[in-house]
Amino acid sequence: MTRNLFPVFFAGLVFSFVSAVPVFGEVEPHALFSDSMVLQRGQTVPVWGTAAPGEEVEVSFGTQSHDTTTGTDGRWMIELQPLKASADPAELRVGDVVIQDVLVGEVWVCSGQSNMAMAVRGSLEGEDAAAKAEAGEYPLLRLFKVPGGNADAPQATVKSSWQESSGQAVSAFSATGFYFGRALQKALGVPVGLIQSAVGGTNAYSWISNDAFENHAGAALLRTWYAEQLDALPAAQERHRVALEKHRQKLEAAKAAGNPVTGRAARTPSPPMGPEHPKRPTCLYNAMVAPLQPFAIAGAVWYQGEANSRVPWAPNYTDLMRALIESWRADWNQPENREFPFYVVQLPNFAKGDAWGWPVIRESMLNIWKEIPNAGMVVTIDVGDPGNVHPRDKTPVGERLAIFARGHAYEESIPFSGPVYKSMSVRGAAAVLSFDHVGSGLASSDGGSLKYFTIAGEDMRFVPAKARIKGDKVRVSSPEVAHPVAVRYAWSNNPEGANFVNEEGLLASPFRTDEGGIPPPGG
Repeated sequence: MTRNLFPVFFAGLVFSFVSAVPVFGEVEPHALFSDSMVLQRGQTVPVWGTAAPGEEVEVSFGTQSHDTTTGTDGRWMIELQPLKASADPAELRVGDVVIQDVLVGEVWVCSGQSNMAMAVRGSLEGEDAAAKAEAGEYPLLRLFKVPGGNADAPQATVKSSWQESSGQAVSAFSATGFYFGRALQKALGVPVGLIQSAVGGTNAYSWISNDAFENHAGAALLRTWYAEQLDALPAAQERHRVALEKHRQKLEAAKAAGNPVTGRAARTPSPPMGPEHPKRPTCLYNAMVAPLQPFAIAGAVWYQGEANSRVPWAPNYTDLMRALIESWRADWNQPENREFPFYVVQLPNFAKGDAWGWPVIRESMLNIWKEIPNAGMVVTIDVGDPGNVHPRDKTPVGERLAIFARGHAYEESIPFSGPVYKSMSVRGAAAVLSFDHVGSGLASSDGGSLKYFTIAGEDMRFVPAKARIKGDKVRVSSPEVAHPVAVRYAWSNNPEGANFVNEEGLLASPFRTDEGGIPPPGG
């Protein structure tokens, strides 16, 4: 590209520069290396930090001891050889710094937007989970929460530290992340460390790297869109100035009348998209993901997509997520785990939003699993809230992620997904569907007829259909369609009560057998 899509105001540029440069002085390990941490087992483990240029730094853990000399930039790094899981608290020594209560096990990053950021205290099980944590039921589960922030350049560190699973720490942590980690720790029997890095109301484009933004094919639409936003910025800034003034006057008038404005009406109008927007492209990656690298991790779980469920983003979601996943993996650069697992939560049932957006995003999420190596997806269309984009029942979401990880990443011999559409054949007036991940067999979760199947003939007019399980296949038909061409399942924003599962109770993913394009509303 010939134009620079990252014009930054001087103040922002200074912030990025200053915060990225280490302060020379005593040996200081990165914030990820703090008391009560978890180190990743089975991989080379980088340990790094800052000190005075040219200073010798010694790092020791268990029987390993390594020396290095700080570079002229004040940075140093060593690598611990792969470690075995251990629940026995140990010490990690970095120079004169002693990091205590260090465990070795599995470390996962939990990222996305508001449904990942939703804290345990806001979930249905929140009070009970916090009480159990306070009683000491989760000693092998450790938590690291990345504070919110944004930046134009990759940052070096964050201001946070690891915490044991006390009631307060658990209550404030990601509910999806916590329930995932809790289930995984119980199943694997080893310590689990969780790193939360999530911000509500964010588009996936905020979470990709600068390089991916500038060069990845999956970000082509984003580059065009952002260039258009910059071209329109002067006019948008003037509209924003007027909106701010009107908002100020409204608040002052309400205050004078003794009727303070509260809730959404009190919110300051959002700034236009541009170089100062707090959720501009790449800014969350730079501030909240880049500082975590190259900390050794097992993988990442991702709950996001609501902000991408509208024009122009929904049809491009798989491509944009490919850019995100590949940029994360490239920058983490883990030799033993270059394509680390990346599992997404398929959007739940929700009655509002664009008529076509959520089904398209769900399809894109299924394609992420099908098309991107070592990616995966869990279905949640049975645990959403039709009237709330933030469903509170996060326990099954986390537990399904754990089941998927056990079967996929840890290769346990267990069914880890519900039925996934594979192929269709036509026999007379019926469409016969085949599936992967049938487990012990196909089933109806409530014993009733399968819901949310529709069928179409050559006119592509979809009508409700009767769907019957026949062995490991589903036979779909309607008296209104003599010659079936296509079938869809749960192709709506709110397929509440969907009941197509395998015998293990894992729900089938929504799908359509017709390919390409965005179906018209109601189609």
